[in-house]
Amino acid sequence: MPVATHPHSRPPPRARGPLPFGAWVWVFLLAIGQPLDANAMGLTVVPQAQACPREANAAPALQPLPEQAAQRIADSQAAAGRHDVAWAWLGSPTLRYPHRALGSPTHAASVHALVRSRSGSWQVVELRLPLHRVYEDRVPRIVDIDRDGSEEILLVEADAIKGASLVVLGVGHTAENGPALVERARSAFAGSPFRWLNPVGVDDFDADGRLDLALVLTPHVGGELQLLHYRPPALVPFARALDVSNHRMGAVEQALAVIVQVQGQRPTVVVPDMTLRALHALRWDAPGRWTELGDGMPLPDRIERLLPQPGGACATLANGQSLRVTLAP
Repeated sequence: MPVATHPHSRPPPRARGPLPFGAWVWVFLLAIGQPLDANAMGLTVVPQAQACPREANAAPALQPLPEQAAQRIADSQAAAGRHDVAWAWLGSPTLRYPHRALGSPTHAASVHALVRSRSGSWQVVELRLPLHRVYEDRVPRIVDIDRDGSEEILLVEADAIKGASLVVLGVGHTAENGPALVERARSAFAGSPFRWLNPVGVDDFDADGRLDLALVLTPHVGGELQLLHYRPPALVPFARALDVSNHRMGAVEQALAVIVQVQGQRPTVVVPDMTLRALHALRWDAPGRWTELGDGMPLPDRIERLLPQPGGACATLANGQSLRVTLAP
């Protein structure tokens, strides 16, 4: 299947100068608390008085966080699952891949998880990478991507020669050794050392009844949104869009894009442009084309974080302002 690319790519951002007139209008509207439609099709951004929450509401944990998780790498998070992966975290800090995309040259050489065995007991398992690989990531993502009742773990893995790849790990079981983490699928590598990617999330973007993955390839240098089918042992891209970024070079925060579900529509990816000062709202529609629901006017400052909310997102700006982003049907 050919890969479709969004036609409205932009040239590289120019050197920053005085704000254009439209930007000052946007600042004024923020100041008086009035909404502004970024596009007539339904992307609305309004200021809100309360700060965005630091994280979305989570379901109760299946099991207490194991003591071993306290040894996870600095600035990383332990993630909680809902079925057979109670917790996952990154360990074994190493300097063998000194890329500072996430601010530090220290990355993880192993991933650890508390998983349910076939007997129903909970066991801590780990997967260690070879010397030329690291997990260039700070948060495991736990999801049952094939909907078989057993969860997978999504991580960014980096190779010393080929750069980053998105890898899907599952829980395998053997009679002799019990549960173990095993690779199910991965994306193509970015192509060269220190070329990174940042995941967006998982949803059924093409309405075929199966979950797909979304990521931004090279978010610091010509960011490209990719939608990928889960086809073990590969993640196969089927759509691409240019002029996007979901990460600021050197920042620990990785949550700068969200997937929004509006009733009766396919999922929409809300993601900043390469300047991190405007928003795209992109939906993959039949027959294999992008629909751009909103291309935001310039914002008064850089987007630092996007947290999913019902019908949209909550955006935190570098100046401390919070914005409510909403998609209308």
